[in-house]
Amino acid sequence: MQAIELLEKYVSMPSGTFDVADVTALAEEIARDLEALGLQVELHRGSEYGPAIEATYGHGPERIMLMGHMDTVFPRRDYEPFRIEGNLAYGSGVMDMKGGLAIMNRALAETLPGIDPDKYEIKVIINPDEEIGSPFSHELIYSTATGAKACLSFEPARKGGGLVCERKGVTSFTVKCGGVRGHAGSAYLSCHSAIQELCQRITRLYTLRDDARDISINIGTIEGGTAENVVADTAIAHGEFRYFDMAYKPEITEAIRRICAEPGVEGCTTQVEFGASHPAAKLTPGSQRLFELAQGYARALGTEVYHERTGGAGDISIAALAGAPVLDGLGIEGVGAHTKGEYAFIDRIPYAISLASSMIRALTGQA
Repeated sequence: MQAIELLEKYVSMPSGTFDVADVTALAEEIARDLEALGLQVELHRGSEYGPAIEATYGHGPERIMLMGHMDTVFPRRDYEPFRIEGNLAYGSGVMDMKGGLAIMNRALAETLPGIDPDKYEIKVIINPDEEIGSPFSHELIYSTATGAKACLSFEPARKGGGLVCERKGVTSFTVKCGGVRGHAGSAYLSCHSAIQELCQRITRLYTLRDDARDISINIGTIEGGTAENVVADTAIAHGEFRYFDMAYKPEITEAIRRICAEPGVEGCTTQVEFGASHPAAKLTPGSQRLFELAQGYARALGTEVYHERTGGAGDISIAALAGAPVLDGLGIEGVGAHTKGEYAFIDRIPYAISLASSMIRALTGQA
């Protein structure tokens, strides 16, 4: 099956993270495609997000890890069907990252016949929960990456073919404020606004932004109140902070706790809870060597690639935390990830397959 046919098949199967039946159906389809290439496939079930795929070829001492995810941010109700307009392929997840899954499949098809199974072990991990921080698959990714010679990830390529070795870490948090509810007119003096309390906390939280140290903070959603003539007794904010240096995580965590513990609006309370967290991936000598290897092959294919530090989190950071040299961005190039207008460039697919194949051959002694 050609890459464009695989892409159409995968995009045509909705797989929003929380639509477990849809994710499971796609996982089983991908598993069959990998088995057809000669890999042994295990589906790790029992997750509320659907199964994770672990596929293996060979049993040698040198492990090469390939990774990607099958979930998308689009629930079934927001699904956009696959379609082609000229050089552009549209559809939910076409760029992030079903294009990468098709490219990975075709690169494996080209390279597996030349791999010595007694010397190398190819491990493919495709997880169902990347878009929410990989709470189920974190340990599988970490254990597989531990001791790996290299980890190649098929998230989308950057504009013009950029590759990624560094990703920001991200930690989510929730601020919950309580107050005293009542009529905004007749009972105003005896009420205490949780919304006012939350607004003051948010203003202080944004002072933690530090562009010089690449620390960002964002409040993504807020909720509270029932009507304009009612003083709210509950207000909630969901936010996150990001960092390239893991050393900043405890510092910012403590600063958020301190801000939420400071005196605020009289009669109000504030609590903070920390949620999902993705580690940061820093550029290591091993990852630098992988990038330089890819750079050489890209030049031979007529493309000048560059290294991009990205603020977006990703599972490659889990592999980096395990000590593996990492290279990300081997997937399809496109525009508009996580939007209804997401699309990918069809004419870049052959290049992406060739680059990934060259990397796999080089890492398995075929080049």
